Amino acid sequence: MKNKIIIIVLLLAFLCGCTKKNNDTEVIKVNNKQEVKITKSITKTIEYEKFDNGLVSFDKPKGWKVDIPSLDYIHYTFKVYDPNNPSYRIIFMLKLEGFNKSSAAKKWQKKYYPKAMFAKTPVINPQNTKGFYKVWNQTANYVNKYDVKYSYLPKFKDFKIIQNLGKNVLGGQILRATYKDSKDNLIQGLFTASVKSAGKYYVNSNVFNIFSKKIDVWTLDVYNIILMTAPDEEFNNWQGILDKCIASIEFSSAFLKGFNKQESTILKTIQANQKVYDQISDMIMDSWEKRNNSYDIISQKQSDATLGYERVYDTETNEVYKAYNGFMDDYSGDRYKTITDDMYTSSISGYIEK
Repeated sequence: MKNKIIIIVLLLAFLCGCTKKNNDTEVIKVNNKQEVKITKSITKTIEYEKFDNGLVSFDKPKGWKVDIPSLDYIHYTFKVYDPNNPSYRIIFMLKLEGFNKSSAAKKWQKKYYPKAMFAKTPVINPQNTKGFYKVWNQTANYVNKYDVKYSYLPKFKDFKIIQNLGKNVLGGQILRATYKDSKDNLIQGLFTASVKSAGKYYVNSNVFNIFSKKIDVWTLDVYNIILMTAPDEEFNNWQGILDKCIASIEFSSAFLKGFNKQESTILKTIQANQKVYDQISDMIMDSWEKRNNSYDIISQKQSDATLGYERVYDTETNEVYKAYNGFMDDYSGDRYKTITDDMYTSSISGYIEK
């Protein structure tokens, strides 16, 4: 009788499509002849932990590092990243200031105030998010040398905007772009910032000539700089995880109290809605979901060809997998099928191995 029960249990398991688990690997029996071995994507097993230093708190992937330079409240900044591969990261900066509005303004600053910060900071033209990221490397040079005094901000090589995804809640643009890191690895990310001018101040281009051309030398400020990046072929899988971290950012009452003593411009925005970054996150996610998918299709196909994958989906769960090249030739069932082009925008759930 005992043996009969065991046989019945095994038969039921077989008919239901028995799944054996080995850590993050599953072996799925799809028929009486074939098994499919699936290793879950790390993004499907991510665990989060709360970071809280008494000033700012947010959720981050477990094991990721947080780097916070010693700056004042106005210029508060932090970087969250995977210590094993810093290309997986978020950079947040509350405010950068002192940017020039024009080449003429910077030339005037360098001539009459050569030691002032305004003689060293770059020109943002056009005066928007795109213009700010055009001069990112110059900004990084200045911040790393004069503000944080170490290599804090990364450099962008061959920075290319794929698409302008629209505006964030604070008026800045949300840019989808790629760049190459110091090792020529292609990195993809979402980049946003809000460029503001607090006013105008005109001077003569030549202080000794009252009839010389008037120049506006009032500087520009950039608020709420947010970057989220990952290796190009992995960004689709990580975008939602990085966005979750942004959504969870909250400043404490202790931070707001200290900030209020220094400046009120940004504080009004934060006080109006302590969940402002949740709103920014929602707008980023909404824009991401409405993005043009032509880049995804081309880049993901190229990545698969280079790394030796073919992409399939599970018709029972609609989950997308990267399978070893030749899987569909080996497989004879109906459960797994080759994906359509529009499915290249989907994150993958794992890898099908031999």
